[in-house]
Amino acid sequence: MTDGTFSTISALKIYMKSGDNKKAATWWKRAFEKPLSSYLVREALRAGITHASVNLGHIGYTANAKNVSIDMGEIPLTTLPVCVELVAPKRILEQFMRQQAKHLKGTTLVMVDGVHISSLHLSAVDESVEHKPHTVEYITGGDATVQVDHVQADDEPSEAAG
Repeated sequence: MTDGTFSTISALKIYMKSGDNKKAATWWKRAFEKPLSSYLVREALRAGITHASVNLGHIGYTANAKNVSIDMGEIPLTTLPVCVELVAPKRILEQFMRQQAKHLKGTTLVMVDGVHISSLHLSAVDESVEHKPHTVEYITGGDATVQVDHVQADDEPSEAAG
């Protein structure tokens, strides 16, 4: 990233319940199953994924829920939502999904594609925001990139043409 260009990066969000566990192969190991979220984070590190985190919900629901779960007690609910978020190049995340496919059954996966902005580019971003506060450089939608030369937001809202 020293050449002054931005690189693409993706985020894989894996939604599950806090009670989801990595399924063990033997009956003995099933008695000591580990949370799926912590298993996935450890495997992400081994797979070379750039960033990984587990976000625990305190209120919410997961797919096919009948009720909203609220964390108000000392005993944690196994139905609270959990999101494992992984950030890496898309091809690495896709390979990770293939390797972990048997553990991902029953989860909801969301892939978000974006642009990696390194600390090398933050000064350029700050300068752009300060000198061109309402400028859009490009818009990406799906596989198509639309070049936008300049979009200026008016200081005052204009009346809609009738």
